[in-house]
Amino acid sequence: MERRITEEQATKAILEWLEENDWEIICFDFPQSGTGVSLHPNKELRTTKNKGAFIPDIVAIKNKTVVFFENKDRFVLDDFIKVQDLKNNNDYSTSIKRLLIKFEYSKILYGVGLVYSEHAEQKTNQHLDKIDFAIFYREDKTIKIHFAPKKLF
Repeated sequence: MERRITEEQATKAILEWLEENDWEIICFDFPQSGTGVSLHPNKELRTTKNKGAFIPDIVAIKNKTVVFFENKDRFVLDDFIKVQDLKNNNDYSTSIKRLLIKFEYSKILYGVGLVYSEHAEQKTNQHLDKIDFAIFYREDKTIKIHFAPKKLF
């Protein structure tokens, strides 16, 4: 039986690929690790540690462009919607500014990192309006840039 690629393996591979391509990693989070940076909504009163928080799986910067990744081992529509909300609303702007205070940036892009499958690629194609980019980690340990603004990756 073939072992399924986990979200953590995909995150590690994407991190390595970003570093090999001269991206500076600002922060990252492995599934269930609690090591990532929590972004809290601007007007949310914190009654619990992570209520309403968004914890990006990877945040990196290169050439004044910041990328936020939400990674999964399969296509999950709720995560595309979460990325769309982060992208289109300023609900987390204060936390994002605080996270990026030491960096000079002119653009922020939001996307997904997924373990490649035909199904994930097909579903991603149906929801490209929700994201700025998609990167797939393949079984052969290569990265496939599926959709991204020109010259970003």
